[in-house]
Amino acid sequence: MIVLIRHGEIAGAKGRAVGQIDLSLSKTGLDQALQLAESLGSFRPRRIYCSPLTRTVQTSSFIENKCGLESSHIPEIKEISLGRWEGLEFKTIKSLFPDEFEKRGQNMADFRPPEGENFNDLQIRVRSFIERLGEESAIVVTHAGVIRSVLHIVLGFPLENIFRIKPDYCHVTVIEKAKQDFVLKAFNLPPKHGLGEHLLEMMRN
Repeated sequence: MIVLIRHGEIAGAKGRAVGQIDLSLSKTGLDQALQLAESLGSFRPRRIYCSPLTRTVQTSSFIENKCGLESSHIPEIKEISLGRWEGLEFKTIKSLFPDEFEKRGQNMADFRPPEGENFNDLQIRVRSFIERLGEESAIVVTHAGVIRSVLHIVLGFPLENIFRIKPDYCHVTVIEKAKQDFVLKAFNLPPKHGLGEHLLEMMRN
C-alpha cells in the first residue's frame, strides 16, 4: 500500500506560478503537518519517501519523528517544472508571455511553459518511481501535480481532466498494487483522529 500525502500550505504562493520554486511551509502549513503526523497514530510504514523540495521535506520531518524513520529524497516526485514562469505572478506571466498564456488556457495538460514541463513529462517520471515501489508499504510526501499524475496512471482518465482533481494540503490518497496494476483505495482523507487506524484497516483488507 502506498500512502500519498500532499505537503502543507506554502508561504508566499498566492497568485504566483509555483512548480519547483523552493518555498517553505507557512505557519498554517506547519500546523497542518503536525496535525497530520499526530493523526497517523500507530500506523507505521516500512519506508518514507519525499520530494527534495523544502515544503515536502518540512512536512515529512513531522512524519519521520512520529514513525521513527528517515525519509529518502526522490527527485522524480518533485512538482511539475514551470520553467521560466517559476515564481512569477500570473499577471506578470500574462504580460510577458501573452501567446503562451493563451495556449495554456486552451490546453492545460499538454502545454509546456518555456524551459518547463507539461503533464505528459511529469507523468513519465512519476510512473517510473511508482512502478519501482511495487507492493512496498510506504508513505510518499509529494505535490498536487504528482498526486494528480498518479491518479491519471491508476484511473486512466484523459490528461485534459487532470485539474478536475484537487488534492488538499496534508490530505491522504492511498493506492495499492493489485496483480499488474494499481487500484485507488482512498482519496483526500483528512488529517484527523483515527486516520492511522483507518489506514491499518485498509492494509488488512
